[in-house]
Amino acid sequence: MRPDPDRLQQWVLRDGVPASGVGARLGLSRAAGYGWLRRYGIVAGAPFVPQDRLIGFWRAGMLASRIAIETGVAADGVRERLVTAAVLVPDRSYFVIGSPEDPLPERLLRDWVVREGFTAAQVAALTGTTARQVRYRLAHYKLSTGRPGPAPRLRRRLTRETLLRLYQDEGLSCPRIAERAGVSAEAVRELLVEYGIERRSSGSRPRPAPPPIAEAPPPQPHRHQANLDRARAACAHSRELVATARETLARVGAPV
Repeated sequence: MRPDPDRLQQWVLRDGVPASGVGARLGLSRAAGYGWLRRYGIVAGAPFVPQDRLIGFWRAGMLASRIAIETGVAADGVRERLVTAAVLVPDRSYFVIGSPEDPLPERLLRDWVVREGFTAAQVAALTGTTARQVRYRLAHYKLSTGRPGPAPRLRRRLTRETLLRLYQDEGLSCPRIAERAGVSAEAVRELLVEYGIERRSSGSRPRPAPPPIAEAPPPQPHRHQANLDRARAACAHSRELVATARETLARVGAPV
């Protein structure tokens, strides 16, 4: 599938779009945009040569080298434009990303790919585009191709209370929560926004509180404590009796 040379000329020669921005407008890489400009012989400051004019020269029997002299377009560029005129399919072309004509707006990609789990090839078949265009827009809009499953099931699995507990109380990250719930991290981030839960800044995950230090249990009494107490009392009473006897003997003058 080839881009329309007239559209590329309009962007570069009349609208002043830099060559580095052509690829993004086509939904392709920057290198691909440079490549098509080079193949069509489109350079800044060159004259605008419509496709109709090239085709008219060709149908009049003029050689490509002669058309190049008449129009100022390189011979290789003339040949590429003539080939494009013969094979350009009108019902499928390139679209400016984000334009009203773009069949792949961000909202559609977010619903179909991120939330509903469609593949890039499936979206391309449904919209009459290519999987390459779908993947480029996913990267452009920074959308994850994770498959969170249908939205109602996702919300049943991660209610607001559950997400608050995992994200704020336990301090888990979005990827960790996604791993537990079997969804994508992008789906978890979207639920945080939907539930109105404030996102943490990077690196500010709260550390879990240390476990409380357990107090030492009070000493348990010996199983024979009662017997020990009676023995101590008996010893003390015996000492008192011995002391009394010694005092008595000392008063009467008897030897101790």
